[in-house]
Amino acid sequence: MASTHADASQEVIKPNISQASSGKLMRWCAEIRSDVADIISDLDPLIIPGTGRPDTSSEGARAEPIIWDQIDNLVTRLLREGEVIPTPEDEDVMFKRVRADLFGLGGFEDYLFDPTVENIFVNGYDSVLVSRSGAGQPELVPPIVESDVELVELVNRWAARMGRTERRFDMSNPRVDLRLPGGFRLHAIMEVSHRPCITIRCPYHRRVALEDLAQMGTLDSPMLNFLRAAVLARLNIIVSGGTGTGKTTLLRAMLHEVPASERVITIEDTREIGLTDFPEEHPNVVELETRQENSEGAGGITMLELTRECLRMSPDRVVLGEVRGAEALYMLKAMSQGNDGSMCTLHSESAVGVVDRVRGYVAEGSSGLGTAVIDGFYRNAVDLVVQLRVLPDRRRVVTSIVEVQRDSDAGVRHNELFASTGDELARRQMNPSPRLMNRLAISNESAW
Repeated sequence: MASTHADASQEVIKPNISQASSGKLMRWCAEIRSDVADIISDLDPLIIPGTGRPDTSSEGARAEPIIWDQIDNLVTRLLREGEVIPTPEDEDVMFKRVRADLFGLGGFEDYLFDPTVENIFVNGYDSVLVSRSGAGQPELVPPIVESDVELVELVNRWAARMGRTERRFDMSNPRVDLRLPGGFRLHAIMEVSHRPCITIRCPYHRRVALEDLAQMGTLDSPMLNFLRAAVLARLNIIVSGGTGTGKTTLLRAMLHEVPASERVITIEDTREIGLTDFPEEHPNVVELETRQENSEGAGGITMLELTRECLRMSPDRVVLGEVRGAEALYMLKAMSQGNDGSMCTLHSESAVGVVDRVRGYVAEGSSGLGTAVIDGFYRNAVDLVVQLRVLPDRRRVVTSIVEVQRDSDAGVRHNELFASTGDELARRQMNPSPRLMNRLAISNESAW
């Protein structure tokens, strides 16, 4: 639909028209958005049948002619007052922006659907940075809104309609986690921070294979063959590393080596692995996602509960997007009671340090288990730990692969199969134990 202000413009001498400044466009958008929101609020809401949730797609379609009407009203008023009016290009920008603000992802859409963007950071409305793949540092970009108040209102609109349950983002609820359309993960916090802050992670949903990671320099050929054989041999694997090191990407690549005949259950705070996007490769997948409590403090479902629940669902493999709490114990149980080939990710600065993390997480669950018992679980459950790191040149590489040895009665011993001597990709170092070598040989004689 196009604007219809041409007749009105013929009755008034137009001022000099130029492309409007970013600030002027944002003010016009704010005015139109407010008027459209007032009009829509008087209409009966459109609800998805049987859910009680707003039908955002239909609401957006219904609002389109209203948005254009308000753009026309704005142009008419500006002409009457002798002000600069928006160009047709400005009008298109305003229409898309207002619709996105009310029913989409607002000004964030300029970056969320850019495949080079990995993260978006907002440290107050006028401090917006995006980090791009391969870039050395985040890039400062123009503001998304005109004030911190508008920033909070934008997150509030998302929180009210985009979760499984309606949530609030205000002084009494100063933090919120959301999964936005497209699988983007948002965390917002206010009041306890100097200004409202938003962090959005942009998952990489294209199919990623181990060969792709080898071409990117994350792996080399011997490591690729080894990890492929490890998956087919149904070894239990923990992928560890710091934030942004590519743990989920490597996990996803390894999961694409899992035979289509197997039933895989994934458990995540926010869906990132996305195996159901490839039904021809993974026809028997169940994706479980945690759920936050609603505004009454009810209805929350934790990683611990989902991990415990999935063991009743006859999985061949259990996959946790990230272990960071008491669910660690149930993950070890899944790995050691017949669900061989299970995997998870975990934050750790080193492969051998993963066991300390697991000890702490299990202790958080108040299980009453001593360190010796936890170590026994760990030795019998985990076969490999794969460590990732981001190098100074921003490359993500595997810097260590360790075998968890089972030939001790106390503590945890490791055999470092691939090792790095510095800021570089790991290379072969030690041979696997006979036990591990026998398992690898079943799936691939060239694994080592």
